Amino acid sequence: MSDIPVFPGPPVPFESHLPPAIHPNVLPGIIGEYAAAVTESVQVPFELPLINAFGAVAASVQRKFRVVAHDGYSEPLNLYALAVLPPGERKSAVKDACRFPLVEWELEQQTALLSAHRVAIAERQVREELHRALLSSARRCKTLEDRHELVAQLVALSEEEAKTPVAPRLLVDDATPEALPMVMAAQQQRIALLEAEGGFFDILSGRYSSGVPNLDVVLKAWNGEAIRIDRRHADPIMLDNPTLTLILTAQPDVLSGMAQTPSFRGRGLMGRLLFFIPQSRVGLRHVETFPVPESLRLRWRQTLRHLLALPWDPLGSGQSLHLEHESKSLWLDFAAHVERNLAEGGRLSAMRDWGGKLPGQVLRLAGLCHVTQHASPETCPINTLTMSAVLQLADGLMEHARAAYSLMGADEGMECAKAILRWIEHEELTSFTARSALEKVKGRWPRMDKVNAGLHVLVDWAYIAPLEPETGKRGRPTRVYMVNPQWRGFKCTP
Repeated sequence: MSDIPVFPGPPVPFESHLPPAIHPNVLPGIIGEYAAAVTESVQVPFELPLINAFGAVAASVQRKFRVVAHDGYSEPLNLYALAVLPPGERKSAVKDACRFPLVEWELEQQTALLSAHRVAIAERQVREELHRALLSSARRCKTLEDRHELVAQLVALSEEEAKTPVAPRLLVDDATPEALPMVMAAQQQRIALLEAEGGFFDILSGRYSSGVPNLDVVLKAWNGEAIRIDRRHADPIMLDNPTLTLILTAQPDVLSGMAQTPSFRGRGLMGRLLFFIPQSRVGLRHVETFPVPESLRLRWRQTLRHLLALPWDPLGSGQSLHLEHESKSLWLDFAAHVERNLAEGGRLSAMRDWGGKLPGQVLRLAGLCHVTQHASPETCPINTLTMSAVLQLADGLMEHARAAYSLMGADEGMECAKAILRWIEHEELTSFTARSALEKVKGRWPRMDKVNAGLHVLVDWAYIAPLEPETGKRGRPTRVYMVNPQWRGFKCTP
């Protein structure tokens, strides 16, 4: 048996655990800088402005670029993210501070089309009158030729209506899954939803549609999968490359609601979301604050306006962004690290749906950082500095995702860890073997790989530490664990 391990201190009780805060200096460039400034101005956790800043950039460039990892594999630049915070966290103020250049741009587009819209309204009124007149004349059709002529005139009116100009939009504040395809069809197959509350999840879960979840559009718009929407009284909607950005902030009870909707995880929605579980600043906020420096606010506006002005091909899937050689090596090492942790007993084994998409999420985040740093992003590769920063962020994102899955009760590793801890406490153990832990919890977790996942959680949180394996009754080595002596007095969450 090895020497007695040295524990760093008492473990953190499960019931009070929050993932480590993401440091404002983690990202170089305008995204991190502006998010940090909004953090101090509004007095909120850094994670909240960070995802809203990423969302604003994604809304500006989605479908314009793709990050190519290697031949045959690339990622678009749209994001799905969820920040979980209690009431009173100034979510709307953060959203407005990050997306104001997009709102300005939309207003400009609407103003530019105002006169055209007035003409279109008048033309539509004329068409409606003509439509009614043609329908009223249907009863006077005496021959098949007359009927064909009437149908031709009605079709011509319908085609004219399709040519009515529509003001470009980047954002939608409130939309049902049924309405999203129509909005996308009118906006060259891309739109972003930046919401300060969690109402969209209620809609997705089917609360307003007899409890039947409607996830098809959201799932397919994550990676541009083609969508066909058949409509009873209208032409079908055909989208060959739909792209959606979802940036949502919601209260903690939304997570429990997601856990109670099996289709959210079973169909892959959970795996597509970046989770942020920030530490609240309520009660610690400064009363006197200062606005974001005007020079920085102007740079943020200029950055987004530049991205909005970049040309793109609505019929294509976006220009390619490539990785520097060293950046690609870093990413491949990270992807291999993630793969190892997806194995049974690994840090990500209880949330493989999420972990399997993490390397792709890193490419998306790196691409979004990259486009804000270069006037012509496609002319230079994503450098090592950007990739290293995003990989550091990804380490934090893993802990935030684990916290989210735990809050949802979806992390079996965490639940198994709590069961083992209750046994240790009841028996007042100072050490034990992995096989003995299996014997005590095998009613719910009958396999060693599942128990190992729980043991890994306890090790990570400093409740226990492994010793050298001992030889079992049949000569097979079994891992021995020592219990942290500083844990006594802590109570496990039932």
